[in-house]
Amino acid sequence: MIFRSLWKRLITGDGLRKTRFHTFRGNCIDLAGLVHLPHCIWSSLLRVFGYRLPVPWLGYRAVKYLKQIIQPEWRIIEYGSGMSSLFFAKHGKDLVSVESDRQWFDHMKTLFSKKSITNIDYRFRDVCRYTSHSDLIENSFDLCIVDGLVRDESAKQALKLVRPGGYIFMDNSDVQNSEYLTARNILQEAAIKDSVRIFNDFYPFRVGVNEGMLVQLPEISASQYQVQSC
Repeated sequence: MIFRSLWKRLITGDGLRKTRFHTFRGNCIDLAGLVHLPHCIWSSLLRVFGYRLPVPWLGYRAVKYLKQIIQPEWRIIEYGSGMSSLFFAKHGKDLVSVESDRQWFDHMKTLFSKKSITNIDYRFRDVCRYTSHSDLIENSFDLCIVDGLVRDESAKQALKLVRPGGYIFMDNSDVQNSEYLTARNILQEAAIKDSVRIFNDFYPFRVGVNEGMLVQLPEISASQYQVQSC
């Protein structure tokens, strides 16, 4: 019984998917995605020993694609900070980063200082104020990363903050609970037809496949999305 339980944990990881090679939606990673498995395992082992590689905790192919489309003059906002913050600050003009964990916020703030990164507007928000940023101008960002708390509300705010023609990337878009499903539906409905890109990927720091979704917004005013805040 113990062996069976350990074997199941080894194969499925969290037990909520068929195997570590499947997303929560049941999609298996393709052969091209397997190329990144060694990197995934290596970074996961390093994390066990307390070292995080300075790479985004996002899908490998998703990061590669984002690197291709991000322009040096882009303004970026991310809900949920981490090693991804280093990546977006490097490739864009400036970054607004929102974090809800005080200990992690303090850790990353120290890291930004050590690396002399000055183009990050780093903000701590608890769950009640997570998407409350009255000073941010609508349609003023080129890219939003939805990867933190209250994904549904973050998705609604992303539609207001990102310019027409801009992009929104939602991480873990395969998670099957109401908050994530609502966020996914909001973004898909707002996206340009046929612009939705799905990345079934291995990620750094944990052996398993997850889904990320990138959408591009149409070249119309954000007010036409008719999204209401709660």
